[in-house]
Amino acid sequence: MKLRMIISLTLVLTLLLSVVTSLIMYIIPHGRVAYWSDWRLWGLSKTQWSELHLNLGILLLLAGFFHVYFNWRPIVNYLRNRSRKLTLFNANFSIALLLTAGVALGTYLQIPPLSTVIELNESIKQAAARKYGKPPYAHAELSGLETLAKRMDLDLEKSIRLLRSSGFACSGPDQTIQGIARQNGVTPQQVYEVIKAAGGENKTDSKVPVSSLASV
Repeated sequence: MKLRMIISLTLVLTLLLSVVTSLIMYIIPHGRVAYWSDWRLWGLSKTQWSELHLNLGILLLLAGFFHVYFNWRPIVNYLRNRSRKLTLFNANFSIALLLTAGVALGTYLQIPPLSTVIELNESIKQAAARKYGKPPYAHAELSGLETLAKRMDLDLEKSIRLLRSSGFACSGPDQTIQGIARQNGVTPQQVYEVIKAAGGENKTDSKVPVSSLASV
């Protein structure tokens, strides 16, 4: 068992997995859409994919650092000219520098085809928003039922009745939309679709105090 071989194999494996997670992060819907629709791919949520991508990235950086350490002499040789003298800006280094700087500057200035990659990413996320739907406001899934009802002008009593008549378990007005969704195995969006009927023309005057709704 050689540490150099372990580092090299770890670098290859984490690189391959990071490519996969990078592609998935590229197509993942915006957070507000992913959390609202409880978006998942291969059983993992947006948060789980983000965490996996982050930790794989850290492992990739560590493996890359040790790979450079163990291969420092060959890397230095890349910077030598034909007379074996060490020179930083030789042809190889200059091309690598220009390529890296070109991608960074082209991204900053939004120059095609780099800007096209960003535009495609945004179009994919917008398509996901149309497919899965958007929350009525940011992080609406974290709001309690009472808070959501107030912000969206919904009848709170009727919202709870609608949920329970539709077979949804609901402990009361303080329970979050996300909590209701997880308790019933649905998405926050599906919970909202049920209670939307408690607003607008269908809204009725509440006759039961909010404090007593938990026992409705």
